[in-house]
Amino acid sequence: MFERTNEASGIESISYQTLSGLSYWSGFVGVWTIIGAVLGIIGSIAGMVANPFSIFGAISAIIALVMGLKLRKSKKELDAFIHSKASINLEIALDSLRYYFRIQGILIILAIVFVVITLVAMAAMGNLMMDYMNNL
Repeated sequence: MFERTNEASGIESISYQTLSGLSYWSGFVGVWTIIGAVLGIIGSIAGMVANPFSIFGAISAIIALVMGLKLRKSKKELDAFIHSKASINLEIALDSLRYYFRIQGILIILAIVFVVITLVAMAAMGNLMMDYMNNL
């Protein structure tokens, strides 16, 4: 793909292709994340009529909306950096990506915790069921 050299080591050495690709995919994923979040918010609000626990779906959709907006901001700043070469634009873009990845990492950790809790609960329920069946 691309070979790295030690010739230039600064903001100017970042390739246009790398930045434009990062900008494109940040924008693409950001738009679809926002669309999914808006649909999730609408669905959660509609679902609250039948199930008040739909509020948790709305909360996760709002988090997804914030993440999509961070990706869109990153795209905007990357595009500004490509055109102006002002390092503040690159810093803001990378900070938005850092925020996005931090939230995504926290969500992954929470998902792992919930999976472990579910597996432990299932094993405990299985044990209780086995004890119950053996005592019949």
